[in-house]
Formats: sequence, structure tokens, C-alpha cells
Amino acid sequence: MEADLIYITGDTHNTLDMSNVSGKHIRFCCKNLQADYKRISTVIILGDFGLPWYKCPVDENGIQPTNPTEKYLLKWYKSKPFTILAVMGNHDNYDMIANLPEVEMFDGMVFKVSENIFYLKRGEVYKIEGKSFLVLGGAMSDDKVYRTPHESWWKQEELSLEEKEHCIEKIKQYGCSFDYVLSHTGPRKGISVFDDSEIKDTTVAFNDEVEAMISYKKWFFGHWHSDWGFNNYENSRFVPLYHMGIVL
Repeated sequence: MEADLIYITGDTHNTLDMSNVSGKHIRFCCKNLQADYKRISTVIILGDFGLPWYKCPVDENGIQPTNPTEKYLLKWYKSKPFTILAVMGNHDNYDMIANLPEVEMFDGMVFKVSENIFYLKRGEVYKIEGKSFLVLGGAMSDDKVYRTPHESWWKQEELSLEEKEHCIEKIKQYGCSFDYVLSHTGPRKGISVFDDSEIKDTTVAFNDEVEAMISYKKWFFGHWHSDWGFNNYENSRFVPLYHMGIVL
């Protein structure tokens, strides 16, 4: 029996880029990659998932949106034939994420949005379809001066010292070796393959620290709205993604 597949794609921004996860679009990418769409069991979004964006009630089953758009979006995602896993980005509601129920999955703890949607915790390691994933996340918003705290910007977008220390300990526990890394922004080495601008982001600096101490096959990240990683997948360890997706 053939193993199930994992599909990895970039930011969805609530409804703005929800089409990244549409069946039609994933089938298109699968056709390009000569992969069987029907074998996809898990879809991973590399940050800025953006659901929930608005405050709403939460119970043991996840979120109970009151906003009409988010009601629709949740229903749309729940109709998908796969599990959706989101890395935490910089445009995610961290206040709401902190209120989500935690459940055990993939040899680790995750935040439950609904029965098939979960946020992966930063600094954790997961075993998904037999592959090990180190999960980071977050980034510094360069537009935060135009945003409202706890409404459209959350200071938790940058990892706390406690999160960083926990992550380093977790890395050491696993012998500093992983199959893949998932983050929102990348390490400087990864960003520089397509953008050589100056970067002032504590999350990138931490990713640089992590990158220097681990071994891995590929590092996937979003944030930069670039599909360079899709077009150069075979020749690069760094895989920035936005609209396109990669199948593992």
C-alpha cells in the first residue's frame, strides 16, 4: 500500500489566499509534480493562516465563529478531505490561538481549531507520515505601526526567550537532526537566495542560530510571498512558497 502524502504551501491570509488550499489548485500543483492528489492526507500552511482572525467563542471542539465570513471559511475548510496544519505566522491572532484547546497529535501537542484544522506549536518536533519536522514560526511585522494591538497585530508574533530556550532544548533532545524544517520567515541564508535586502528581524536571527546547529533535508517557509522554492526545489535546501505547493 502506498504511503499518504503531505502537501506544503504558503500563506493563506484568512480568505485572501484561501484558493491556495482549493482542490482545483492543489490538483494543478500535483499534476506539475506528478503526484496523486487522492493520496494527500495532510496540508501544511507556512504561517499567516489567519483563522480565527476575529474574537469568538471557543470550546473543546475548537472555534465557534460569529463573523459570517469566518463561519463560511471554517465550513469550507472542514469540507476538505485532509488534515490542515498551520505554522504560526506574524498575521495570526495569538490571543485566540492561546485560548484554543490543546490535543496530542503527531507525537506532540497542537492547538485545535476544528476537527481537521490545527496550529503547530513553535519549537516543537512532529512526526508526520513517518517524517520528522522541526517547527519554528513567527516573524516581525514591518507594518505594525499601522496596525492595532490585539486587533490586527500581536506582539507574540516574535518568539519569547522562553520559547527560544525550549526550542533549543528540543533540538538537542532530537540530536540536532530532522528531515524537514517548517517556519514562517526563513533563515538569512534561505531568504538571500531570492532577496538580498537588509533584514532586521529577531525571528530571522533566531532561525539563523537554529540553522547553524541542525542538519536537515529541506527548510520550508512562507512570509515573503515568493514561489522561488517551487521553481528551484531540486537544487535548493531552502523552499520559500506562496501560492504553489510541494508534495512530500
